Amino acid sequence: MATFELFTETESKKEKLSKQADLGSTVLLSNARWFTRVRWIVIALFIVIGLTGNLLPGMLESLGILPPVYWPWVLAGVLILTNIAFSFHVNRLTEDSGKSVEINIWLQIITDLLVITVLVYIVGSTTTFIPFIYIFHIAMACIFFRPLGSLIVTLMASGLYILEVVFEITGILPTRSIIIDIMTRLQEEPLIALFNAFSAIFIWLVTWYLVSTLSRVVRRQDEKLNEANRKLLEANEEKTMQVLVTTHELKSPVSGIEALINLLRYKYWDEIPNSVKEIIERIEARSKTLRERIKEILTLGNIKMGNIDNTAVEPVGIEDIISSVLKSLKEEAEKRKITIKKDIEGKIIYGNKEHLSILFSNLIMNAIVYSHEGGTVEISAKIKKNELHVYITDHGIGIREDAMPHIFDEYYRTNEGAKFNERSTGLGLSIVREIAKSYGYGIKVESQVNKGTTFEIIISDNKKSIEKRDEL
Repeated sequence: MATFELFTETESKKEKLSKQADLGSTVLLSNARWFTRVRWIVIALFIVIGLTGNLLPGMLESLGILPPVYWPWVLAGVLILTNIAFSFHVNRLTEDSGKSVEINIWLQIITDLLVITVLVYIVGSTTTFIPFIYIFHIAMACIFFRPLGSLIVTLMASGLYILEVVFEITGILPTRSIIIDIMTRLQEEPLIALFNAFSAIFIWLVTWYLVSTLSRVVRRQDEKLNEANRKLLEANEEKTMQVLVTTHELKSPVSGIEALINLLRYKYWDEIPNSVKEIIERIEARSKTLRERIKEILTLGNIKMGNIDNTAVEPVGIEDIISSVLKSLKEEAEKRKITIKKDIEGKIIYGNKEHLSILFSNLIMNAIVYSHEGGTVEISAKIKKNELHVYITDHGIGIREDAMPHIFDEYYRTNEGAKFNERSTGLGLSIVREIAKSYGYGIKVESQVNKGTTFEIIISDNKKSIEKRDEL
C-alpha cells in the first residue's frame, strides 16, 4: 500500500528549516575552496616561524621562548602535501557533487585537528593559550554543518586535547613547552605575560576573521536566495492574476452559449431535427465541462491569492458540511449506484463554510467518480489526541505509488484516472491542498491499485491557526 502525507503549513515550514540546516552545495563548495586557500596562509606562517627559529634563535631565547628547529618544517610539510590533495579534489567538484563536498570538508577538518593537536603538545598544552586554537574549527563547523556535525567536531577536538593532557600527566608523553622555565619567567619577565596575553588576543582576532568571513558568504547567499524567492513569488502572483482575469473573461461567452442553448430548448426544440439536437447536446455538455473548469480555476486562484473572507470563519458542524456536500452529489452517486456510509456526528471545526464545502466536495466527488460502479464510499470522523481526523474511503481504482507525490499538483492526472474520468481537470486536489494549507490542516493519503484510496484530513486545534493567520 502506498502512503503520502501533505503536511500543514506550519509543519512544512519546520521541514524546510530542517532541510536548510545544512548549507547549500554552492556555499559549501565555495567554503571548501576557501578553506584550502586559508591553509596556505597557515603553511606560510609555519615557514616564517621555522625561519625565525633557525636565523634568530638568540632573540627568541632572550624572550624566554625555545627556538623552534624542526617542528615548523615538519608541520608545514604535512600541510603542504595534504592541502595539495584537498585542492586537487575540491577543484574537480561541482555544485552537483553533493556528499563529496561535505566529505572533503570533513577530511580537511580532521587533518587540521590532528596537526593542531601536535602543535598544542609542542608549544605547551597547559602552559600557553595555544589550546584555544581548536576554536577556529569548532566555529567553522558550526557554520558548515548541522548542530550534530558541529558537536562531533567539538567532541573530537576535546577528546584529542584531553587525551594529550592525560598522556603528559601520566608520563606517557614528556611535558613540553616553548616557554623556557615557565614559572620563573612569569615572575621575572613581564614580557612573557604580555606574550601570553597577545597570543590570546591573536587567537580571538583570527577567530573573528574566520567566522565573520564565512558568515558574510552565508549572508550574501541568503540575500540572493531571498531576492530570487521574492521574484518567483511576484512572478507567480502575476501569473495567477493573469489566469484569473483571462478565466473570468471566459465566463461571459460560456454563459452566452448556455443561454442560447436554453433558448433553443424552450422555443425551437420541436422544430430542430434530431441530428442537430445531438450536436446541440454535445455543445451543452462541453459548455458544462468548461463552466466547471472555469469555476475550479477561479476558486484555486482566489485561494492562492489569499482572497479568503476571514469574517466568514466560524464554528461549523462537520456533519452539516458533509450532509450538504452529499446532497449536492446525490445525483452523481445514484447514477453510478454508489452507496454512501457516514459516521461523523457531533464534530465541530472552525472555518469558512464555502471553503470547507469545496474541500470535502472535491474529495467525496473523487471517491464517487473513481469507485467501481455499485461500490461503497465511507466517510467517518474520529478524535485522536485532541485532533479531529476525517476519513474518506473508496474501494475503486486506487493510485499508483509513483503517482502519489504528484496528485496535489495542478492539472496532474494519472493515465488510469484520465481514462476513468475524462471530465477531470486535474485541479480538484490542488484546491484541496490550498484550502488545507490555508487552515492548517494535514492530509494523509493511503492507496492501493484496484483496492481503493483513503484520504485522511487532520484538523489540529485549527481555531488557533486561523487566529494566527488573521493576525498576519
